[in-house]
Amino acid sequence: MLGSALGNVVGTLYFLLYQFAGVLIAFTVFKRENRWFKVLFGSVMGSFLIHWLPTLTAFLMNFTLAAHISALMLLVLILVAVLYFDKRFFSKNSEVSQNNILSGKDGNSEKTNLWQRIIKTIKEKPVLAVFVVLYCYTVKVWSHHVLTFKNGAVYAGQCTYGDMNMHLGFITSIANQKTFPPDYSILPGTKLAYPFLSDSISSSVYIFGASLKWAYILPMLFALMQVMFGAYALMDYILSDKKKTFLSYILFFLNGGFGFVYFINKGFASQNFKRIFTEFYQTPTNYTDKNIMWHNVIADMLIPQRATLFGWAMLFPILYLITKAVREEKRQYFYVAGVIAGGLPLIHTHSFLALGILCAGFVLLELMQKSDKQFPVPVRIVVLAGVLLGLEYISRRKTSQNPLSANALFAIGIIVIGVLIVAIVYQVVHSIKQNGELTEDLKKLIKCWGSFLVIVLVLALPILFKFTFSQATGEQFTRGSFNWANDTQSYLLFSVKNFGIMFIGMLLVYAFGNRKQLRLVIPPTFLWLMSEFIVFQPNTYDNNKLMLVSYLYFCIAVSDFLFDILAKINIKVVTAVAGTAAGFVGIFGAVLTLGREYVSEYELYSKGYLEAAEYIEKNTQPKDMILTATNHNNVVASLTGRNIVCGSGTFLYFHGVDYAQNEADVKIMYENPSEREKLLDKYNIKYIVLGPYEYGYSIPDYDEIIKAHKIVFEKDDVIILKR
Repeated sequence: MLGSALGNVVGTLYFLLYQFAGVLIAFTVFKRENRWFKVLFGSVMGSFLIHWLPTLTAFLMNFTLAAHISALMLLVLILVAVLYFDKRFFSKNSEVSQNNILSGKDGNSEKTNLWQRIIKTIKEKPVLAVFVVLYCYTVKVWSHHVLTFKNGAVYAGQCTYGDMNMHLGFITSIANQKTFPPDYSILPGTKLAYPFLSDSISSSVYIFGASLKWAYILPMLFALMQVMFGAYALMDYILSDKKKTFLSYILFFLNGGFGFVYFINKGFASQNFKRIFTEFYQTPTNYTDKNIMWHNVIADMLIPQRATLFGWAMLFPILYLITKAVREEKRQYFYVAGVIAGGLPLIHTHSFLALGILCAGFVLLELMQKSDKQFPVPVRIVVLAGVLLGLEYISRRKTSQNPLSANALFAIGIIVIGVLIVAIVYQVVHSIKQNGELTEDLKKLIKCWGSFLVIVLVLALPILFKFTFSQATGEQFTRGSFNWANDTQSYLLFSVKNFGIMFIGMLLVYAFGNRKQLRLVIPPTFLWLMSEFIVFQPNTYDNNKLMLVSYLYFCIAVSDFLFDILAKINIKVVTAVAGTAAGFVGIFGAVLTLGREYVSEYELYSKGYLEAAEYIEKNTQPKDMILTATNHNNVVASLTGRNIVCGSGTFLYFHGVDYAQNEADVKIMYENPSEREKLLDKYNIKYIVLGPYEYGYSIPDYDEIIKAHKIVFEKDDVIILKR
């Protein structure tokens, strides 16, 4: 848990070897791109390789040091293969592409001092200043929200108080127990029903003796860079305008609706406003009492949600690479994107699903490339009004005595995807009928997207059938459900409150947007509508992990639309005021939320429990079974990776696993002396923990339990008994 200095160094070096290898591959594969492009994709490839190579070897020899050394050997073989096939498959032209989002001229440049170069870069790309601020903020929050030791206890922040416990347990159990594929340490004997590569990447650092905190944070530092640079790369490539890119960037990462109105309505000096910074989840982007559910990307996704962070670290660069491949007709980029996409399901399933729907939309756009057909504004307004009225009707039915059935909602979601697929088939057939055969453009499209699809399916299908489909079974998973997290309000009211200025902006884009802006929003609209009618996990809230990918494109389209309108007005003052106002209203709630997150602090593990965890780690075997309470912040499961009979239902229910019997047996073992020994034997329990959480059970024979077993640890209010 605490690791050692040597362990930190060795674990870090192991991780950095993959980063170095990834950059070397990128500099080989992407010869014509500039250095920043190569560094971004090199880092992405390095992270992808350390996600997967130790995993592949672990399937053969469990999650051991030997497996990790073998993975390094595979890494060397991959490097040799890339260098060998370089001459045959990759361009040797060293010319640097200047039509590039991360453009920066390679070679000799004007000699200036570092400060002048920084100022010049920020003037040319002001969004980089935002990147630096948000990146540093997030890293700082991680530093004092992840396993912060204070007065002998461990503290966390508001957003890391919950799911971080689960992720810590995955990391420690994978590294300590070495069973692969891993089981739940909080439900032993059950295969882990979660895309566990987002945690095994930290296990690969932890297994070398690094501290748990450093193993947890190190891969996230690189993933955060990949997410933030990947989003910037995509935005800047599409928009090619620093003002538009700047606005779209802050609207996405500082997303917030009109929830701040509930806190400023009594003044900034009022207790109503101050409670943002003192109460638990009473923020302008996460205020469930008022149905504010559109949570901030940084505070509620990137900081606590490891799977989302690592999924987006792959997804955003993939989207950029595909966009560039289509525009510049670079077929080899589809190969790289296909390999990374093929490994996504076990990193973040939602990102893989989002990518699939978006890619179908991209194919449709390519098929319609030469079509001049565009609906006039009055027709668009009528269609938009019809769709909104339909959504409003369904939402009102949802809160009435006669809601639409789950099957009906599921069918509507399927129809949305069906329309996309039918449109693609129609365009292909129509093109063939017009020309009598496949055109050159259609052949090229099939070769590019076909090669991408084949690579993805070859890599992803084994993962999907082995893990995803078998895990995501039962009526708790894929099913019909309307408007994800909203159960109490009308669709329009919920949307205005939660999405704020972006909702208004999107309506304007649909009604008045130009061809470019409409093409931007078509693929993500299919993804969004599907997510409004179908949920893919027990927790309906998690659909926002799909919707936020659509939201990324919506931010790009709205920014493009706004500045195009202001350009027609052509009054600098109006442009400056309108752009600033839109940005301020769009991000004000998020800024308050991030302020709250920064100052939040809660005790996660008490001093007694923390010292008990240290004892268990040093004096028990990795696979020993330990009886504890089922609290979510279970120190035994999280910090030692040992097995407990049953963990928190907060985690297990939303993974769709059956934990009811284990949970009931924990209660019986603490509360029913006549049944206790039989169940202790059934689960082969070696140690019993008694502490504040366990005292939540009614233990009728507390003194007898103490006398019947050997006390091996007693500190503060925590006791460990050995059977």
